[in-house]
Amino acid sequence: MILALMLPGAAAGQDLPRPRSPVAVAAAFLPRVQATLDRLDVAAEALEIRANRCSSPGGDRDDIFYIWIGMRGTTAAPAGPQLRRLHAEWRAAGWTVTRMRQLRNGGVNLAAREPGTGNGYAFDSGFAAGPQHVAGFFDTPCFRNPDGPVRFGRLRPDLGDRQ
Repeated sequence: MILALMLPGAAAGQDLPRPRSPVAVAAAFLPRVQATLDRLDVAAEALEIRANRCSSPGGDRDDIFYIWIGMRGTTAAPAGPQLRRLHAEWRAAGWTVTRMRQLRNGGVNLAAREPGTGNGYAFDSGFAAGPQHVAGFFDTPCFRNPDGPVRFGRLRPDLGDRQ
């Protein structure tokens, strides 16, 4: 299975990323992801939230990060038509679509960047004929933790036990 992955924009060649804590970024991003999943009527079976390292000017730093959310879920009906509808909505709203691939089995690989935030959203529904299974990958731009080094890795779902 090939999944469409989107990497967050590197901070190289730019000023340092805006200062925000990983928990604050994740807490603001998760509802945006959930709203998109709700519009697709996706029931998440698994969800993981991570603070990952970003490239930064002068090389990797322990305080530069992005938030990544991975999701595996199902839809009540084949996901392809829902993802094609989302693609049309995103284009009409000025999103930068980086991938739109319709698969022979009816599945769709869709990836885009949200205007104004730089948040990335990617979906893959190409698992079987009439696919109802969906994988989603979501990421933020890079941020700088004002409190210093980030403990990279998985954040708890409540986001309360990590920085």
